[in-house]
Amino acid sequence: MHTQQFIDPDRALPNAGYYQLAYCSILKEPMSPQAMQTLVEKAQISNARSEVTGLMMVDNLLVVQWIEGRRAAVRSLWDKLQADPRHHCIVQLLHRDFQEQRMYPGWAMQLTSRSDMLAILHDARASANKPFGLPSPWAPAISALCLLIDPEFAQNYASLPEPQQKA
Repeated sequence: MHTQQFIDPDRALPNAGYYQLAYCSILKEPMSPQAMQTLVEKAQISNARSEVTGLMMVDNLLVVQWIEGRRAAVRSLWDKLQADPRHHCIVQLLHRDFQEQRMYPGWAMQLTSRSDMLAILHDARASANKPFGLPSPWAPAISALCLLIDPEFAQNYASLPEPQQKA
């Protein structure tokens, strides 16, 4: 008799590569530059210990962050971030499993610019619109985020012709 085996996606696999996750959230209240610097320094220490790398952009109350490392470490950090009371409306933008290399290998956590984050958002938008030929349920949210923080994308989006209504 043949028994079918199922793969547990949370089981650690040897040499499985890296897991990458991007998310956005709204902070419940603004952080001072000093508080932000302290947060980044603590994240760098913790992430270095867990071998997690990534970058973060904070623009007013909007946070966009990219984290990567071994699956268990990234998922553990993601669980902590979701429970962090400073976040409101936290949304996973994309995740990728089994990546051969890190995108940001030298950054335990880097506070970065809007242009770096826009590249990640546009990548997330492209991925969300084409997974296995079906749109992701997060595609509209990711597109809306692109509209909010990318003036050029918003301008191009506004210039598209109106969709034709079926009679």
